[in-house]
Amino acid sequence: MRNIKLTLAYDGTNFCGFELQPGKRSIRREIEKALFKIFKTRVKIINASRTDARVHALCQVINFRIKSSIPTSRIAAALNSCLPEEIRVIKAREQARGFHARYSPKTKVYEYLIYNGEILPPFYRKLVWHVKPKLDLAAMRKAAKVLQGKHDFSSFCASGSDDKNFVKTL
Repeated sequence: MRNIKLTLAYDGTNFCGFELQPGKRSIRREIEKALFKIFKTRVKIINASRTDARVHALCQVINFRIKSSIPTSRIAAALNSCLPEEIRVIKAREQARGFHARYSPKTKVYEYLIYNGEILPPFYRKLVWHVKPKLDLAAMRKAAKVLQGKHDFSSFCASGSDDKNFVKTL
């Protein structure tokens, strides 16, 4: 079995998020449909993390295991020909057997964009949170320092979560 890592970019505007939800359009569903078209078998994907409704990704990592002779160099183009225009495979690489999109990364980066101004230019409308009043950057920096360091996030997890370590460094 080959272990294939995909790096994805997507515009989440028209999706319910990454994970499957009955009767709703999800990133996972679109990727799994495209994988089925290419490989002619159901493929279970492992994702690094989930995104919520209308959230975008620049470098979301997933992996899957497959028996296939399709060269890795052709997988991205093949999948992109089957995916909706809002989702693109940026890169496909074959990984060592032990690579796991969720557990192998040492860091993850989340970026939240705020546009601070009276009038929001229309090309930013799907990418930022529009805040009109002038922001107090000094107060924001001071408050952010409280979040820095190691914290136990177990209270934010669903019961029965398969995570083993809830301590994260911000």
